[in-house]
Amino acid sequence: MKAVMYGAGNIGRGFIGATLSQIGYEVVFVDVNDQVIEAMNRDHKYPQEIVGPNARTNWITGIRAVDGKDPEAVAEEIATADLMATSVGVNVLEKIVPNIVKGLVRRWERDSESTLDLLICENLMNANEILEAWIYEAMPEEYRPLMKKNLGLVETSIGRMVPIMTEEMRKGDFLRICVEEYDYLPVDKDAFKGPIPQYEKLVPYSPFGFYLERKLYVHNMAHAMTAFLGNIDGKAYIHEAIGNIYIRKIVQGAMTESAMMISKKYGVSYDRLQANIDDLLYRFQNAALGDTTARVGRDPMRKLKPEDRLVGAARGCEAQGILPVHLSLGIAAALYNVTKTKEEAIDLMKENAQITASEPLGRRVLAFYEDLQNNKNHFDRLISKIDCITVEERGSLA
Repeated sequence: MKAVMYGAGNIGRGFIGATLSQIGYEVVFVDVNDQVIEAMNRDHKYPQEIVGPNARTNWITGIRAVDGKDPEAVAEEIATADLMATSVGVNVLEKIVPNIVKGLVRRWERDSESTLDLLICENLMNANEILEAWIYEAMPEEYRPLMKKNLGLVETSIGRMVPIMTEEMRKGDFLRICVEEYDYLPVDKDAFKGPIPQYEKLVPYSPFGFYLERKLYVHNMAHAMTAFLGNIDGKAYIHEAIGNIYIRKIVQGAMTESAMMISKKYGVSYDRLQANIDDLLYRFQNAALGDTTARVGRDPMRKLKPEDRLVGAARGCEAQGILPVHLSLGIAAALYNVTKTKEEAIDLMKENAQITASEPLGRRVLAFYEDLQNNKNHFDRLISKIDCITVEERGSLA
């Protein structure tokens, strides 16, 4: 069996490619980094370091690589693959579509009944719909019916945390990758066209919106919020930020709000979501990951988009009758990281997050923004303000 892993970066190498290898696939990585390609084709293996309490080294074997700058080589690998995955990043995903289309056309020229499932391992909501539109547009018209019939675009939920590798972490091996122990990969059960690989760490689920929203509005939201508050508090690392008991309390409150919303929306037991919150808060404390507030909090403008982790979670709460108090503080912290005045925050909130200053969410965000300006890292005072939200205001959304 052969799997094509498009992208040999942190997630591609540290999680998805490693998982595919452990399932039993020969894994063909596609990348444009000449050093990565050369090393993989020389060694055909790389070390995956599990960091934290149960530290150990896994050797990921049965691998090779092809150059993403060689469309013919990439097309041939896709044409003969049993499974495919992408982990190239949101900004690169559209750029690899021509190579994917070329490989699919070659595949169906040889066998029009051949199915291929593509695991989309990108941090992007509605990734299947977006990628489908791009592929459909680039696909020759005569192959579009086969695309609809034979191509499974399978969304996944990437929960494993993989830090940016430093020279110290590499220990002289360019392919070495450090990851946390958590390694479950939920996948959209309904999207597969072929058989679903049988592996205990691969979790098929339906409806998959539950896992997507849990990842974005609980995990990603809390991670980003920890970074934004940690940056305000002068903390360089995520484990330092979550180690501040006040930051932890605020972040946990936001996670609880999101979890209540998701529980209500999908009819899933809240206890199941609380277990996920407890697990995440424990994992955020893993100092061995060396994950920085700068990395996790980067690109705040994207993270303040209407459907992204902070605002999307708050809007979801409003829709389910849950008051997003802690989430409002998270949005304020994100705005505080990128603006200098309340006026700038109002403009950015309206233009980027589509929150007006006059609506309840906007008023709450701006109140917290002013508190951050006046008190900065006195998070104990912010908690007191949260606790003072009136019973009447909570009841108005119930």
